[in-house]
Amino acid sequence: MLTQILQKLKNDEEFRTKTFLCFSLIFNLGYSVFLFVVSILYSSNWFLVMSVYYGLLSTARVYIFTQISPKRSMRAKIVTMLVCGFFLLIINLVVSAMMFILIFGNRAVKHHEITVITLATYTFVSLTMAIISSVRHLKQNNHVYSCAKLVSLISATVSLVTLTNTMLATFGEEQLTLRSVILPLLCGAVSIFIITSAILMVRKAILNLRNLKNEKAGQ
Repeated sequence: MLTQILQKLKNDEEFRTKTFLCFSLIFNLGYSVFLFVVSILYSSNWFLVMSVYYGLLSTARVYIFTQISPKRSMRAKIVTMLVCGFFLLIINLVVSAMMFILIFGNRAVKHHEITVITLATYTFVSLTMAIISSVRHLKQNNHVYSCAKLVSLISATVSLVTLTNTMLATFGEEQLTLRSVILPLLCGAVSIFIITSAILMVRKAILNLRNLKNEKAGQ
């Protein structure tokens, strides 16, 4: 049974992507609940907004999961990428609010070591999996699968911001200058990455829809 599942994960792209999305969804929801609990314990607006952010990412993953099917037309797959692109732009508004709270309105709170270890573990695992998955599918031109990989990569980069903030607050509470320099730079880089990715997705989807329309008109 296990051998069959592993073989299917290796050879079946649809099954592999759906499995990856399911694990990511469970991972995200669990992390969202964890952040919500931490936000209550430490009275932190930052962790509360982070919890909402991961809830939104979970919604994006559910949507992508419902769109994975070999029977769907090329136009439907391109529309999925278009919707995901606009959804990422909306998510970036939440990310921007998070970064504003982080830089200007959130007091540095020293967290328990368990919190830091949990954040570090989540960030390392999610970032590693996202990078490996993105590199593996870099040359593929599958719109729905590309959305799934990109959402995972964006999730991992935002987790990196959370981890950096927590580690600076816990282990570098006296390094105010370091905190005031590193966090704005990292937040700005992540925000630019999300906006750029979303715009490129929307642009690619619109161009592909236009080309598809022209092909049908020329037939």
